[in-house]
Order: sequence, then structure tokens, then C-alpha cells
Amino acid sequence: MDVDEHGRCRYCREAKKSNGSHTATHAKRAQDGLRAIAERLKGKGKYDCLVPFSGGKESSYILWMLVSQYGLRPLAFNMSNGFQHPDAVRNIETIVDRLGVDLVVCRPSQVMVRKLMRAFLLKAGEFCTPCNMLISATGFRLARQHGIRVIMSGNAARTNPGLDGVSSATYYDRVYYLNVAGEILSRADRDYYLNPGYVRTAVRRMVGADAHVMNVLDYVQPSLEEMHRTLESIGWTRPAGAIQHGDCILDPVKEYLYYRKWHCTEVTALYSVLVRNGEITREEALQRAMGEEHSKPPAVLPHFMSSLDITESDLDDAMQKDFRSIQNIRNSLMFRYAKRAVRAVERIRMHN
Repeated sequence: MDVDEHGRCRYCREAKKSNGSHTATHAKRAQDGLRAIAERLKGKGKYDCLVPFSGGKESSYILWMLVSQYGLRPLAFNMSNGFQHPDAVRNIETIVDRLGVDLVVCRPSQVMVRKLMRAFLLKAGEFCTPCNMLISATGFRLARQHGIRVIMSGNAARTNPGLDGVSSATYYDRVYYLNVAGEILSRADRDYYLNPGYVRTAVRRMVGADAHVMNVLDYVQPSLEEMHRTLESIGWTRPAGAIQHGDCILDPVKEYLYYRKWHCTEVTALYSVLVRNGEITREEALQRAMGEEHSKPPAVLPHFMSSLDITESDLDDAMQKDFRSIQNIRNSLMFRYAKRAVRAVERIRMHN
């Protein structure tokens, strides 16, 4: 744990440094910037933007905001991986009907999804990367098909914290993916399940041939309470039994495995963020954390094990695996500089 002499971890130090960027003046400037981008996108095609839509809180809020607050006409798409929470599916149906949004549902081979998840679990100790990569690859593919310039999605650091070294979401990339499960995919499969190679992707994005990806929640930063209150007013309901990512019934399994391996979960990180935001007190966070039972196998665990054809022994072995031991390119200095350059060019294109 990276803790300084004052007992503050890296996340708290970064939050303290960024507090100045969350002033009312900064917030208005960011929202005005988003509104200006929205105005430039309008009327350039049948759809103004593409929104990955899981039925969870962030994607639901983004879709509502783009339509009702910024007047955009988005195309929403959902990835049906076979493990969707029924309440999330109902949220999707309710919200697209309420907002009048067109929806594309993509359903990959359930056999292949399970095969990939099993490979990642047994070799890397995690199983979320196949779906995360497929959602990204599908977004770029749909944007090209429909001539859409921008994919508007978002993870809010205020409500959906990533944990470096704990969550594979901040580590995975194409190199990591192929090192884990490259032998499972045919050439045609790779075109469907993975983003293209980095050089090709960078060039296409800089010249505008591929969509620009915007984290909308960098521009607007609603509190967790605000998101829930807004969404509930349009018929959204929190998926029953949901922990952090309520769109997937396997989220409790992921949290359970995190706890077994790291004694820390994404819910722990969420409580920490809510404390730093001033939304709850430290005492409230500790009380909530004590009430969570991540140390106990969730009810969905037998279904998960049966679906992936794994045994208790397989699960124990998986807990010894560390995804960080598998090479990626995302953390290399060269990749970081290249990514900054691509983003700089994309920002210029977005504002012109």
C-alpha cells in the first residue's frame, strides 16, 4: 500500500490535489465544453453519437443526460453476454422506450464467451477482460458501420473507482489478451472479439477514420445519490442484490474473488471514494464495509462454476494467479506517450 508519512494513500493524495478542479467555475466550464461538442455533433448523420448501454447506473445516466440535457440523438448498444442481470435488462427496455432511443443488442457466441472467461480465470485469475474488450471492439465496429464520430461512455472516478493492481480493467489490452487466450481465437474471431492492432488504431483515430472515445463523466461529475435520484425518476431500478456493477449477475463472484485474493474489493474502493467526496463519513463507510460479506461464497457461485466447467480445485488454483505477471503494453512508457499524442489530436479534431 502506497501510504505517506501522514497515513494518506495514493488515492487520497490524488483526490486532494484535484479538489481545485471541482470548483463551481471549473464544473461550469466543463459542462459548457460538453455542450459545445454536442452542438457540433448534431445533424451530421442519422445518429449523433454511440453509447455503450449496460443498464447500470453510469451508462443509464449518460444516456439520459445526452438526450434530455444536451438534445443529442444517440444510438445505444448492449452486449448480451449470457450473464445479464434481469433487472438491468428491464432498465434497458424502460429507458430506451422512455427516451425514444434506438438500441442494438449484440449477442456473441455464448459458448465462446464462456470458453474465453474460463481461460482468463485459469491463467490470469480474472474473468472480466473478454467482455470488456468485446464491448470496446463492438463500439468501434458499430461506429464505423453507422458513420458515427464519437463514442460517449464513461467511468466516473467519483462513483466507479478502478484499483490499479487489483482490477484488471486498468491493466488489460490487446497484448495481454493474446498472451492469455490468443490460441482460442481464429483470425476471424480476433476481428470480432478484439480491438485492432495499436498502430492501425492510432492512425485511424488521428485521421478521424475511427470514432473518438469520450469519457462524458469527465465533463459532468454527478454524485452517486444524484445519479440514483435522477434515474429512479425515469423508471430505473437498482438491480436486486447488486454490489457495484449491477448489470452482470457475476459481479458478486468477482468481488468474492477479489476479497479472497486481495482482501479488498471494488466496493471497498467505492466507499473510500464516497468518503473523499464528502457523501458519507468515514464511520459510515466502515459500518457499511463491515456489513458486506465478500468473504462468503455468493449464491451465484455454483452457476458460475458450472457455466465455466471449473472445480473447487480450479478456483483455488486461479486465486494463486496474478494477471500482472502476464505481459501487456499498456503500462509501457512508449505506449503512454503515444496514447497522449493520439488523445491530443482527437481533442483538436473534436473542437474544430
